[in-house]
Amino acid sequence: MREPAYPSMPLDDQSPPDFDKLDHGILSDFVGLYLRVAYEAAYGDFKKRLGDEALKPGYFTILTLIVYNPRITQTQIGMASARDKTNVTSSLRWMEDHGLIRRHLSSRDRRTHMCVATQAGIEMQARMEEKTKAHLAALNGAIGPERLAEFVQTLKDLIRKLSDD
Repeated sequence: MREPAYPSMPLDDQSPPDFDKLDHGILSDFVGLYLRVAYEAAYGDFKKRLGDEALKPGYFTILTLIVYNPRITQTQIGMASARDKTNVTSSLRWMEDHGLIRRHLSSRDRRTHMCVATQAGIEMQARMEEKTKAHLAALNGAIGPERLAEFVQTLKDLIRKLSDD
């Protein structure tokens, strides 16, 4: 790894470096940086298209899983959404407090909580899903139809390989 260059500068020089000449060092090829910036751009587009009633993307994911899979367990939600138990539990508590879901204990196993969307939750998820179609079209269009399958597979490979370590 190369050492950063510290050019000698007169103490009275108060002008910043030219932006188009910035040396990004290791950041030039730092995939994590680009993943974060891409996520923030995608999240901004998501919020803009869904408007004020938009749930956070993680909440939308969880609500969608519940709407499409009545009686899904908290464990199944965590696995399907790749979220930890604490995150899922706090998300479910918020959705329950806002009348979007109900949690029930399983009659077969009293340790298992199943989740069901309320009518309000079903309606909110449907509104958000409709608006999300434009967001997905924007994302897919930015990636390009000829690169989409390979891009998604690359992300899945990245997740799998870094999660295995």
